[in-house]
Amino acid sequence: MKAPLKLFVAAAGLAGIGYALPGWAHHAFATEFDSSKPLVVEGTVTRARLVNPHSWIYLDVKNADGSVTNWGFEFGTPMSLKAHDIDRSDVAFGTKLRLSGFRAKNGGAFGYAATVAFADGRQVVIGSAPDAPALALR
Repeated sequence: MKAPLKLFVAAAGLAGIGYALPGWAHHAFATEFDSSKPLVVEGTVTRARLVNPHSWIYLDVKNADGSVTNWGFEFGTPMSLKAHDIDRSDVAFGTKLRLSGFRAKNGGAFGYAATVAFADGRQVVIGSAPDAPALALR
């Protein structure tokens, strides 16, 4: 193979690798969530965004004093939800859910959902971060 052709093939290969790397770039669980702060919340779905790289679900959760806080949770990827037969109708506005997961490090009403329990009795592990600790629904 002539030198210019070898150089072209090498450059094309490196460009292909460089183009693919952003697909692997993703935040680690520990960058945003605190594994020392597990939580379980029960609430009513106000919004569900089933998008890549991970979905988000928002619940109105009643506090001990009677006030309501809208919590946002990083939810499973659309493909992992589909693999567990979870679709938009399962997380429609007004649906009651119980989520088990971990609080966000920012201290706000955000978290990582590891498991979800539905009113029909289904309990599903939905967390998709490979470095997230395991957490059973309580």
